[in-house]
Amino acid sequence: MGKAQKLKQQRKEEQEKLKQEEKKKAWRRVFIVTACIAAVAVTVGLIFLVNYMKKEEEKKESEPKVTAEMVMETTKGEIVVGLYGEDTPATVQQITNLVNQGFYDGLLWYRVEDFVVQIGSHYQALLAESQEAEPDEAALQEAMMQDQGVGVVIDEIGISNLRGAVGMAKPSDPETQQPLENSATSEFYILKEDATGLDPYFTIFGKVLSGMDVVDSLESTDVLLTVTIREK
Repeated sequence: MGKAQKLKQQRKEEQEKLKQEEKKKAWRRVFIVTACIAAVAVTVGLIFLVNYMKKEEEKKESEPKVTAEMVMETTKGEIVVGLYGEDTPATVQQITNLVNQGFYDGLLWYRVEDFVVQIGSHYQALLAESQEAEPDEAALQEAMMQDQGVGVVIDEIGISNLRGAVGMAKPSDPETQQPLENSATSEFYILKEDATGLDPYFTIFGKVLSGMDVVDSLESTDVLLTVTIREK
């Protein structure tokens, strides 16, 4: 092989070597950039995770504490309500006393609408059960007396009316059509949709822990068979 050919071959090998080095450098740059991007992504992900966990913890701390459970057996299934005994003590005591007396056993869910179901009045349940028929006058009087025998409970307003919230129903002032203050007795409702417009007027004393599917399926012919209070 001549000298010129040797030099040509040497230059070719050197160029090939340079190309290989350039490729290695390029791959190193890609690796470094990828590693940096991955590190940033992991860091950002960790920040989001920490913030999410912090918010969830703050949310839990701000939520009312469930001190007992109200277990309702209906003709559609079981509904378990967590009771806020610390935030609404008077209301929870009122409900607990009525449950222990068997006040709600056998009552009709007389009000069933798209956003709410309601129960707790013997009189209203009897009217709903009678439908278009004329209810027995003696039975109506007895039902009215049962309802009137329940004392009122003071308002403990402060918890929002969100889906699954359980609150005390109240009569309205005939003139203003606004709910009367401190007039709740035995009737309560369960929200199927958020209704925050009710927040200034009604006491929320619990939330559905399980059985919202049952709440959603209730009809005006369904009955609350039995209710019990389960201490935590």
